[in-house]
Amino acid sequence: MAIDILATDNGWSKAQLGILLIVGVYFAINGVALAAIYGSMTSLLNTGLINRHTNKQRRQLYMSAGASVGMMAVSVIMRMALLVALTLFGLLILKLSPEALIIGLVLGQVGFLIDKVINK
Repeated sequence: MAIDILATDNGWSKAQLGILLIVGVYFAINGVALAAIYGSMTSLLNTGLINRHTNKQRRQLYMSAGASVGMMAVSVIMRMALLVALTLFGLLILKLSPEALIIGLVLGQVGFLIDKVINK
């Protein structure tokens, strides 16, 4: 029922949003909500980029296999570079709690994967 409340029609992962909400509340109780929210937002940004690249490939019906692999490689490199840059920024510049930031990021990705497995 809690997942139904978070139902969206815009392609966002319902499991991911539910898990990130729980993570945010848990770390808010422990006083490090900002770090958890930062990690969660980084996770959601990664999900948005995955959806963007997937939709872009679906629209290009007559793409060669080489071009498709090239787009996939660019997507992976761009997303990993962005994740590393945002994580380092949060840890080194903003001095956020490493545990909360990483847990928010990792559990967000786990939620995304759970949603993909459930919806297959």
